[in-house]
Formats: sequence, C-alpha cells, structure tokens
Amino acid sequence: MSNSARPRLAARTQAYVFVVLALGLVAVVQSARELLSQPLGYHTQWYILAALTFVSGWLSVKLPSVSASISISETFVFAGTLVFGPAVGTVLVVLDALVLCSKEAWVRRRLRWQQVVFNMAAPPLSIWVAAKVAGIDRPFTNSTLDFEFVLPLATFTALYFLLNSWLVTFAVALEQRKAPFQIWWTNFTEISVNFAAGASIAAFLVVNMKGDIDLTFVGVIVPLLLLIYFTYRWSTKRVLVEREKVQEVKRVFLSTIEALALAIDAKDQVTHGHIRRVQRYTMSLAEALGVNDERELDALRAAALLHDTGKLAVPEYILNKPGPLTAAEFERMKVHADVGADILRSIDFPYPVEPIVRHHHEQWDGSGYPKGLRGQEIPLGARILSVVDCYDAITSDRPYRPRMTRQQAEEVLRERRGKAYDPWIVDQFLRIIDQLEAAEAAEEKNALAGVPGTVAHLAPAQLDVISATTAEEREFNELRRELPRAGTLNAAADALYRHMRRVVPASSMALYLPTADATELSVVACFGVGTTAIEGLRVPIGERISGWVFAHSQLVLNSDATLELGPVARTLATPLRYAAAVPIVDGRVVAVLMVFSNEPFEKDHRRLLENAATIFVSSLSHPLSTESEQAPARAAESNASRIH
Repeated sequence: MSNSARPRLAARTQAYVFVVLALGLVAVVQSARELLSQPLGYHTQWYILAALTFVSGWLSVKLPSVSASISISETFVFAGTLVFGPAVGTVLVVLDALVLCSKEAWVRRRLRWQQVVFNMAAPPLSIWVAAKVAGIDRPFTNSTLDFEFVLPLATFTALYFLLNSWLVTFAVALEQRKAPFQIWWTNFTEISVNFAAGASIAAFLVVNMKGDIDLTFVGVIVPLLLLIYFTYRWSTKRVLVEREKVQEVKRVFLSTIEALALAIDAKDQVTHGHIRRVQRYTMSLAEALGVNDERELDALRAAALLHDTGKLAVPEYILNKPGPLTAAEFERMKVHADVGADILRSIDFPYPVEPIVRHHHEQWDGSGYPKGLRGQEIPLGARILSVVDCYDAITSDRPYRPRMTRQQAEEVLRERRGKAYDPWIVDQFLRIIDQLEAAEAAEEKNALAGVPGTVAHLAPAQLDVISATTAEEREFNELRRELPRAGTLNAAADALYRHMRRVVPASSMALYLPTADATELSVVACFGVGTTAIEGLRVPIGERISGWVFAHSQLVLNSDATLELGPVARTLATPLRYAAAVPIVDGRVVAVLMVFSNEPFEKDHRRLLENAATIFVSSLSHPLSTESEQAPARAAESNASRIH
C-alpha cells in the first residue's frame, strides 16, 4: 500500500517527529564538524568499523510482535563510540539506521516518510546524549576492564537503550493514545539484552585493540557475532511458528464459540442476529473507551457472543411471551445470568469471560441482578456490554412491544444514565452511535452484495433450519394449548390460521366441510386476503382442487389458485397465485384445508401443513365429523329463517 493510502499521522505526532528530527540533526551536524576537524589518518581507522556496521546492519532480525529489530551491528557502534568518541558513534548509528530503514522499505514497503526521518534522527540523538552524559566524550584508549571503564560503559549502554526506546515509545503512544509505560514494557524490554550483549563484546574489542583496529581480533569475534545472529534468527522463526499455532488454536476456539452462540441465538427467532450486532458494537465501544488490554478485549469478544447462553434454562413461553412477565416468570428469567456464567466457567477460558456474563444485568445504582452490585463494583466489561445489549434490544422487535426508533432508544439510555448504566459509558456510546450505525449499514450492504472479506449478517442455512424448527415447535405447542379452549369451529380455525401463517406463507386460509348430501364442499371459515371472494364458496366433490383432494384423500401443493377461486384470485390486493390443499382425516376424510399464497410453497411446508391438519382435528374439543354433519342443518335453518 502506498503512503498516500495510509491515514495521516495526528498533528501532535507530527510535531513530536519534527522536534526529534531537529534535535537529531543537531547531534549529527555537531558530530560531523568534530570528525572533519580530525586528521586524515584518524578516519582510516573508523572507516573499517563503518564498513562492518554497514554489512552487519543487513543481518537484523525483526522481533515477533515487537516494533523493533535487533542486529549484531550494535557491537561495532558501541566499539566505535568507545574507541573514537561520540562523534564516530553518532555517524555509525546513522549508517546503521539507514541500512535498517532501507531493508524495511525494501522487504515490506510499509514505511511512511515520517517513520524514515524519525528512525534516522532518534538513534543518533540517543547515542550522542548518552555518551555525553556518561562521560564518554573522549576516546577510550589503553583501557582495562576496571571500574573506571565498566561504570561509564554500563551508564552509557543503559542511557542509550532508555533514550532510544522511550523516544519510539512516546511516538507510538501519541499516535495510538495508549499508556506509554505499557507500550515500552511490552515492546522494548526484550531488546535490552541485545544492547547489553553488544556492549559486552565491544568492551572486549576495545580492551584488546588498545585504540587501534586489529582486523585479526575482529576476525575472531565475527564468528561469535554470526552465531548470535543465527541463534536470534532461529529462535525468532521458532517463536513465529509457535505463535502462528497459538493464533490458529485461538481462531478455532473463537470460531467454535461463535458457532455455539449463533446456534443458541437461532433458537430465539425474535432476536435473530442480536449477538452479532452486540459483539460489533461492544468491541467498537471498548475501543472508543480506551480499553486496550488484550485479555479484557478477548473476554469482551467472547462474552458478547455468549452472554445469552443461560437462556437455554428459561422456558420459551417466557422468553417470547407477548405480554409483561409475572413476578414468578421474571424470577425465572433472571436465572439466565448465573446459569450462563456457570456454564462458561466450566470451559476455563484464559481470560475473564464469566464475570462479564454473570454481571451484565447488574445496574449502576445496585438494583440489578444477580448480586446487586453497584457502580465500580460491576466489571467494566459487564458495564460496556449492558449498554450495548439494552440499545440493541429496544431497537429490535420483541413479542411484547415493537422496536423503538433510534431517538426513542437514545432517550431511554439518557433516562437510565446514572441509574441502570455507567454515565461515562452511556455518554461515549451516544457519541459514537452514528459511526456504529454507518459501519453496520456498510457491512450489511457489502454482505448482501457478496463482497469478499465481509461478514454476512444473514444466518447460514444451518442456522435458518434451527430458527425454523424452533418457530415450528413454538407455534404448534401454542396451537395445541389453544384449540381445546376454542368455543366454536370458527374460533378454532382462526387459531389455526394465526399460528400456521407464522411458519407457512399463508396469505389466506379456508376450511371446507361437506354438505349433508355429501355432494359438495362448503367453506365454513376463511381468513386473510380475499375472504369476501372465498366465504360461502361451494365446490362439487371431485371438482376443482378442494373437491379432488376430498375425493382422493391426497395433498396438493403449489397448484394454480385460479383453479379453485377463478380469475378473481389474481385481482386481489395481494394476488393469490399458489394453492395448497390438505385433507383432514378423522378415520375418514372429513374436511379440506385450503391455503393460498402469493409465493410458492417449499417442500418442507408439506410436512407443516400435514402436521397442522393432524393437530387441528385431534385437538378440537368435539369431533370435526359432528361439525360436518351439523353444518348442513344449520345452513338449512339459516335459509328457512331468511325465507320467513
């Protein structure tokens, strides 16, 4: 990617880079002036170290997950500083930085120009200041390994490492808005070993060369340096391989968690897709709040997916109850927090998932559950998750209320700010909500367009099967409970239509019973689109769709609706294009159930219609056959009353 495609550095970061660049230039210019004032013979000695620095600079090793490299060239930089003074050391470290930047740009092509100038300025500034402060402002000649030599060397090494690492640390902290000490401790403590090793080997070079470059002694040292380099390189490769294995295990672990969470989510048809949105919003909110601890972020990522696991222990009629919960039902609903946390505790996550799941229904004022924690007692992750969970819940359709608008949802959060939710978290969430919804809309658009690399919001086919199965079970269980309480055949048919249309694309439904002479079928109940055209319809047995199904006791699926209703089927507000007819059998065919739709019925709908017909006839409080025998008599009485 070109630099122009990268986001620009923050203004404060650029200002810091220019300050370091200016100070680094002062150190380089001062060192160059000192070297130019020396006699020609003086230069031929350190030119050898410059050549060794240049060659060894290419033998650098990038530390895994650390924003730095280690190189055996540090040995020659230290040696040049000790033998010839800080001016030579400054020039050598500039040369070393140039090689490292060139290698980085050549291999990875990822450096901004600000990074290049910063990397060229920070090391010479660090080594120049460290040498001056440590008292290495003159060449060390005829040195011996005594206290007067070791103390300045140790001071110089420590200062050089600290200055160099902290200059980079502050740049990263300014750009990423993270705590400087955490960045330094995570990324640079390991590099101190390289500085110490380079200083140790340089000390032996200086002591043994007595102020002159002894190529024979250097030749003896070079194999040791190469051994160190190849050991670094081999160790780094091993670490990278192991890190990749760990990342792969972590990826599989999180994928397993997500699959489990989506399967649980799919059982709740009302909140389908809830956990995906909650996870995305939760992670974005955590980032906006400055949460950067990897363990905390991993825990939040998993908890956002699994926070509703405990709902497996809550009966479905409570989860999807269309009205308010009773006190007893709410007590049962509350167990899901503890149950979910206990289930996850058995998994032994390497990060604290359980406390977030257990306490995501605690409230800021202490009125929540399960423990009644208040304020800062509630884990931060649980406080973040609770705000996002609330927002997504109230902006989604539920059985007991329609979804709220965004403005209404924001007002709810403001009302509960400081009561149910952490005020700081609510305020930050409301600040980024535009950004969250824009990102959500973009992802949804890309997913529907099949753009590679995006996560589809629509559930895979397997999850749709779970949702459909759960919906089928819910509707048929409700139908079994409701039918015996129906006082009339019309009320029973109405219940059948209400529940069946939630699992089958039923725009209209009609129940046909045979007349007394068993020559015709008559519509005794109809619901949905086109009822005025369907009610009172009579069909000779053996004719049209319903008559043929009654005569042959066979189900018909996806027949043309006009064969039953005539051309009027296509002229309705919602055109009826497809028809399904199911024989209702109670020892013999006693009725026909006709379902009309604007879209074709699928293969699985056949099973659902057959099951609905069986439940209907078996759950009525009195036999349907009795109704079919009494229907003509009632019709005759009705006709007689009209005559009189």
